[in-house]
Amino acid sequence: MEDKRHDRRIRFERPARITTSVGEKSSVRSYDFSRTGAGFICDAPLKIGESLSMILDIGKKGQSQIMRIRGEVVHQSQKHDTYLMGMRFSKK
Repeated sequence: MEDKRHDRRIRFERPARITTSVGEKSSVRSYDFSRTGAGFICDAPLKIGESLSMILDIGKKGQSQIMRIRGEVVHQSQKHDTYLMGMRFSKK
């Protein structure tokens, strides 16, 4: 399987919260980030093209720094009983 990503990914695992365009909220786990997108693991698949917002704490231990991201789902693959999702950041 060929990797279609052009940007280097950095592993970054943290608890996160996503909200879909219709307001459904889920707890997920961030997996990795690049300049243009993020990967995260969730219990149920999301539709390709679904608009999302993600909130996660990127601060160091003892220091909160909340990051808010908007984007859309561009990839999904099943891994055991979870799903690895790919999200491309919105340009807005």
